Amino acid sequence: MANKPFGRHWKGSKGYRAIEGLDKYNHHFGGQDRALPLCKLCGKHMHQIVSFDLHDDRLAELRTKELTVMPLFSCLNCSMVWDPQYFKLSDGGNSIQIISQENTDDWIQDEEDKLPVPLPRTNIKLIEMKDEDIPIDEEHYDSAFDLFGSEYLCRLLGAPLYDEVPKDLDCPICKEEMKYIATITQDLGEQELISVVDFQLGEINIYYYLCKDCSVLKTQTQGT
Repeated sequence: MANKPFGRHWKGSKGYRAIEGLDKYNHHFGGQDRALPLCKLCGKHMHQIVSFDLHDDRLAELRTKELTVMPLFSCLNCSMVWDPQYFKLSDGGNSIQIISQENTDDWIQDEEDKLPVPLPRTNIKLIEMKDEDIPIDEEHYDSAFDLFGSEYLCRLLGAPLYDEVPKDLDCPICKEEMKYIATITQDLGEQELISVVDFQLGEINIYYYLCKDCSVLKTQTQGT
């Protein structure tokens, strides 16, 4: 992979913006469809941020015999989200077990600034990314960062948008490189991108990776 986080090597599948709205499939923000692990710091269940219905053929590359839904989650009220986390998905994606969490900090958000658990639920839909969302050169790289968080909160599939290319993407079970699937950011715009909650993460983007063979999900963050 090239050292710079943009270039022609990023051009391929466009991927999707996930935005609030009705879709044919059961894609949604928030809610509590499944029992998420308890956060070791907060003592409450982790936040389900988005859940994607893998019956949608646009997401066929994520679908396996073991996975029919793809929940993207983490605790968003403490430092647990800052460092890599690994989870084992089973029962179609509805059962989740912690494999490991690398956080060593002990920071918890002030009570008045915490996001609610669970997050309020609202429908989301997928629309194909625009050309300016794809970091094929430095100009598009800058425009993609400008749009991410001001027009939409979640990038699904397609080209990852990195500040720097991460190095350790090996699955903890099979040691093969995990597949990038999505990035979630906070609401940076004047208009509310998610109407049901003031969605603030604290100047980080959360990246998600999947090992299809092992049904392992990884979260990792970068600063914005």
